[in-house]
Amino acid sequence: MSDEKYTTEGYRWVVLLLFMFIAIMNQMNWITFAPMMNDVALIYDVSPDLILYLLTASFMIVYIFMNYPATWAIDKYGLKWGTGIGVILTGVFGLLRAFAPNFALLAVAQIMIGVGQPFLLNSFTKVAINWFSEGEKTTATGIGTMAVLIGIVLGMFVSPMLFFDQGLEYLLMVYGILSFVAMILYLLFVKDQPDQPANQFVGKVAFDYAGMKSLFKNKSFNLLLFILFAGLGAFNAITSEVDILFSKFDDPEAPGIVGGVIIIGGIFGAAILSVLSDMKQKRKIFLVVAMGSATVLSLFLTSLDNYTLTLIVAFVFGFLLVSALPIALVYAAELTFPVSEEASNGLLMTLGQVGGILILAFFDMYLVTAVFAIGFIASLFLEENTTSVKE
Repeated sequence: MSDEKYTTEGYRWVVLLLFMFIAIMNQMNWITFAPMMNDVALIYDVSPDLILYLLTASFMIVYIFMNYPATWAIDKYGLKWGTGIGVILTGVFGLLRAFAPNFALLAVAQIMIGVGQPFLLNSFTKVAINWFSEGEKTTATGIGTMAVLIGIVLGMFVSPMLFFDQGLEYLLMVYGILSFVAMILYLLFVKDQPDQPANQFVGKVAFDYAGMKSLFKNKSFNLLLFILFAGLGAFNAITSEVDILFSKFDDPEAPGIVGGVIIIGGIFGAAILSVLSDMKQKRKIFLVVAMGSATVLSLFLTSLDNYTLTLIVAFVFGFLLVSALPIALVYAAELTFPVSEEASNGLLMTLGQVGGILILAFFDMYLVTAVFAIGFIASLFLEENTTSVKE
């Protein structure tokens, strides 16, 4: 190691909170229409399937195509302006949705917000590595990941509340104003990195296509690709199908509540287990536990007839599974150093989106459990990580 001194600034928390604010709004914009899809379809006189594919599923599809441009831009222009592309798209088109005179323009605005999504999701580790100490990287990434989950939870609960109380125009205006405010705050107050480096990784990685090729020569990274394909993909599929999976309960709100409890469990897990991972400086064991528990709990999740037990299983399922995401992202950056964290981050997130699309296309809970099981087996062959990088 060199004798270079690393310091952290209290301002890092301001940067992280502003990043979380715009990420939350991006996800709230994404999930806006899902809780009342049929009612929105009636307003615009279109098929509910059109609402699903153009206003919701389009985010996963667009992500696949925009991953590498977003990764390149974040590396080329840095945290503030690389990520800022997604920030601006979210703020501007989030506000323009409120003024869309018809469904076609609403769909265009929604898809443009989706274009901005990978610029935000690919930046979790960039924020952590630019601003936080080596011992805080996973914690910061975990907190950043919580923004995605918080955005989904808020969107699930707030969207129908505003929609049925005040109407769609009011809902879109509230989301639009909040998105625009989040954009302004980010552009005014976020800096690319502190004056003094926070850890040994800052500024020592760069995106390049040769480096991308080297990722596939790393056995543990290849295993992580499949684990994210299985874990994130199956999680996306389950949360998308909650209405079908949990409609067996008498309460018509049960599917949304169960889905919300899964995500709330994930919020707690991403925070607590990310901190524990940093404290123990371990990654593999948390990924093994996540995939192993998901294999077992996914069967109980849909087979239980008791509502209370289902909610308990849902919370534990989310707590253990979702916590794997920030840990996996940091683990990947550590495994593939000096390849840029945006490259590894983006590739893993893309595989998760592809997994979600494919699993949804052939959705069956036994298939989901089988995918989790194969992911669990893959996790057993990961290398024990080291969080120190040799100079």
